[in-house]
Amino acid sequence: MAEQATSFVDEAGERFTAARERVDSEISRIQKDLATRRKKIEKEFTRSRKSFEKQTRKQVKQIEQDLQKSEVVKTLQGWRSQAESLIEDTFDGVLGSFQIASKSDVQKIDRKLTKLTKRLKDMERGRQTNGATAPKASTASPTA
Repeated sequence: MAEQATSFVDEAGERFTAARERVDSEISRIQKDLATRRKKIEKEFTRSRKSFEKQTRKQVKQIEQDLQKSEVVKTLQGWRSQAESLIEDTFDGVLGSFQIASKSDVQKIDRKLTKLTKRLKDMERGRQTNGATAPKASTASPTA
């Protein structure tokens, strides 16, 4: 009877081990299947998203082109440029009456100063390469 009990326990243990191995292999198979499905879904999602973005960009471009052709938009753009001109002229007039340089005047002066600085550096380099030392810059401001 003891042998039967031992063999029954051994047989039950073997069946349990076999069942556990089948469950483990089935779980592994399901995990691989799920991973494959997830990758497939991700690729499809990415493909759909890119297609949607492309289609949306195309539609936006078409709408922009249609708007540019519209008479209302052309009229509004004309009004905008006229308003910008008027505002700029008025602003320049106000700055002129207070003797304040406008942004374009400052930019012109900046460009001239940049050119003069470059020329001065070139002259200093030329003198240094000829063996002469560069004279000290005078304190008088150059007129442009």
